[in-house]
Amino acid sequence: MADPASRLVPAWTYRPGPDVSPAPPPGLVAAQALARSAAAAGLAAAAPGVTEQAIEAAAGAHLRAAGIQHVWTITNVGVGANAHICFPTHPPTDLAVAERDVVMIDIHPVTADGFWGDCTRCRVIGDHPDAVAALADLEAIHREVLAACRPGMPACDLFGIASARLAAEGFELLDLLANIGHGLSPGAAYLGGFIDAGNATPMWGAWAIEPFAARGGIAVKVEDLVWFGRDACVVV
Repeated sequence: MADPASRLVPAWTYRPGPDVSPAPPPGLVAAQALARSAAAAGLAAAAPGVTEQAIEAAAGAHLRAAGIQHVWTITNVGVGANAHICFPTHPPTDLAVAERDVVMIDIHPVTADGFWGDCTRCRVIGDHPDAVAALADLEAIHREVLAACRPGMPACDLFGIASARLAAEGFELLDLLANIGHGLSPGAAYLGGFIDAGNATPMWGAWAIEPFAARGGIAVKVEDLVWFGRDACVVV
C-alpha cells in the first residue's frame, strides 16, 4: 500500500467555481520584477536630447543582461506629443526628450519559462511642476484602484471606480480602446478582455491595471499587475 504521506495534494480545499491559487506564481513575480527594473533602466537613461529609441535601447540592454530574449509586444516609449499615444502600432522614434518633458515607457518581457510581465512608468524631466502634480495625482488614483481590487469582481466595476476618480481629478482617459487594463497569462494577453465599461468578466488570475490619462495637456501613465487570487488580491 502506498504511503499516504507521499501523495501530492492541493494546499487548499476544493470549492466550486474558479480554482485560483492564493498567491501569484513565482514565475509571474519574477517576470514583473524584471519589467519594473527594465522600465527604471530606460527612464534612468532619459535626459534632454536623448531619443525614444535610445531609451528603448537602454531598457533592452537591461533585459538582455538579465537573460531575457523576447518581449510579447513592443516596448513603447513616448516623449513630448508621443507620450499621448501608447499602442503596439506606435514604436519608439527619433524624437528627443525636451528640456521640460514627460517620458513614458511600457515594457513587456517574456522570461525563459514563459511568464509575461507588463509595467509602465513615467518620469518628469526638468522644471515642470504641472507634470509633477499630474503624475503624483495619477499615481494616487492608481493606488486607490489597486486597493479596490477584489477577487472575482467584474472588470467593468473596477473600470467604474477608476473612471470616476479620474474624472473627479480632471483627467481625460487617453487609451485608444477606452480601458484601464487587460487580462494577462503565460503565453497570452487579453483573453479576459479589457477593463472597460462593457466587460463584466469576473477577474481572476493576473490582470494589468494601467490608467493612461491627460490633464492640462500633460499625459501620464502607470501600470502594475494584480493577482486576483482565491481569497485576496495581491499587487505583483
